[in-house]
Amino acid sequence: MDNKSDKLKIVRLMNPSLCAECRFATVAIVSMEDGTERKMMHCKRLDCDNWQVEETDQVPTQLYDVEQ
Repeated sequence: MDNKSDKLKIVRLMNPSLCAECRFATVAIVSMEDGTERKMMHCKRLDCDNWQVEETDQVPTQLYDVEQ
């Protein structure tokens, strides 16, 4: 995904184990606005009931799906 931070958001997963078997979830390397990189789940479903949206000052700028 090219620098589309307006479409990236960090959410809390209510039950992360559900994502392990989900066909819409992949592991991604996420570049943050402060220059750090983190491994996170990338949900391609966009309307998952397993999300809990919360305010955060962490701003993702790019993500790269990890080949599996």
